[in-house]
Amino acid sequence: MMASAAFLCAALVAVTAPAMGVVVCLILLVLQLILAGLRFAVGTKAPRRAVAGTVEPCFSIHVATHDEPSAVVIHTLDRLAALDFPPEKYEVIVLDNNTADPDLWRPVEGHCRRLGRQFLFRHEMGVRGAKAGALNRARGLSRRDATHVVIVDADYGVTPDFLTQARAALARTGADYVQFPQAYRRPAAVAKGIDVELEDYFRVEAEMADGAEAVLLTGTLCVISCTALDAVGGWSGRTTTEDAELGVRLCRAGYSGRFIPRIVGSGLLPLRFADLASQRARWSGGNLRTLAVHLPAVLRSGGDLGPRKVAALAAQLGAWLNLCLVPVAFLLAATVGQGSAGLATIAGAVVILTLVDIVVRLVRRGVHDGLALRAVLAAIASRLALAPASAVASLRATLPGRQTFVVTAKDATPAAGPSMAMGPHGLIFVAAGAALLQPSLGTVPDLALLALLLPLPAAIATSAELGRYRRFVAKAPASAVAEQAA
Repeated sequence: MMASAAFLCAALVAVTAPAMGVVVCLILLVLQLILAGLRFAVGTKAPRRAVAGTVEPCFSIHVATHDEPSAVVIHTLDRLAALDFPPEKYEVIVLDNNTADPDLWRPVEGHCRRLGRQFLFRHEMGVRGAKAGALNRARGLSRRDATHVVIVDADYGVTPDFLTQARAALARTGADYVQFPQAYRRPAAVAKGIDVELEDYFRVEAEMADGAEAVLLTGTLCVISCTALDAVGGWSGRTTTEDAELGVRLCRAGYSGRFIPRIVGSGLLPLRFADLASQRARWSGGNLRTLAVHLPAVLRSGGDLGPRKVAALAAQLGAWLNLCLVPVAFLLAATVGQGSAGLATIAGAVVILTLVDIVVRLVRRGVHDGLALRAVLAAIASRLALAPASAVASLRATLPGRQTFVVTAKDATPAAGPSMAMGPHGLIFVAAGAALLQPSLGTVPDLALLALLLPLPAAIATSAELGRYRRFVAKAPASAVAEQAA
């Protein structure tokens, strides 16, 4: 609602005060160029560090659940039980928070009991702070001799050597925390482009931030020193990306974080387009709110952090942002209302730059990795399809109000409800099409309006691909899906 009001206000400004609109669009254009440039400002190699007398780690694995399908969680626990690590050197704590339906959590409780004393299950109501609150409860249940906390999402099946790889990474880097890449289970021929689009963050921002030892956490497959976690006050629910927010506090406190580019586990893709868009909105809005919360302190302490760390933090927090919503309002109002041609040109430039950035980074990725053209085009379509959700969430994050954490659904069986909400995409398509029928205000505005026609067909294609993926997940048992890592 607040984002809609801001959109309408922008349209009103475009008609009544176009000079103000030009200033706003120029600011957003500069910010967009800065965020794009930060990816290349940090470097890719971290300095070598001498690691003396590392302590043999003892891991406390935390799995936070809320309204999760029991079969999905049980599969995750079975994979943790199969780790090739000394059983006395790790524990698993399942913290189910605020799940009202006992048919969801009681089977998980029983399975933990069957797996033995190494697995601890707690069901608690009234937990505040969403996933952050649940993880703080789990930390309070950790064994006293635990040296590191490990976060594993409820749908992630880890490889048998996960903890062995974590131990080696900690010893090799001397880092206070390490982040492994997220990966997704799927048949090779299904949802490749969506996978490529999601993985792009780790191939660009995370690898870049590794050079500054300022990698942010991404919510699963991360390993954090208990000393570091406790020193910064644990998890916080002040934003919807509690993982990235914790990473910023760890960096500000002087702890080092490294990215380990090795697949050690895989989870489920969002099963419907609405779920994928909701996830992207949470990442976009949560990261921008995190940036807003910490930016003043980061800039004040920039000398302590150093320019590379500051640039790395900003690049990661800006990875999912989309600054187009207000410029789109300016563009449409100026075009349909025959407003300022200058405003339409500047606003159109923001839209075009966003499209160029999406295409260039994913094409570069495709060329570097030798991906098929079809996969690259599907990845571009996925990013374009999610642009409206990112744009709305980015704008909302700048407005007052508490952010709400939405859990990504993992049940593939219900047939109720459409797989995608066409509303925003359809509105943008119709509005841009109507604007193109008006007298032209120039080449740049016209190209930008053509770009605004793309999210709708991109969303239709992405939704269809997720439909194929959902049908596969619904038919295949969890154990079979687990073997289909991308």
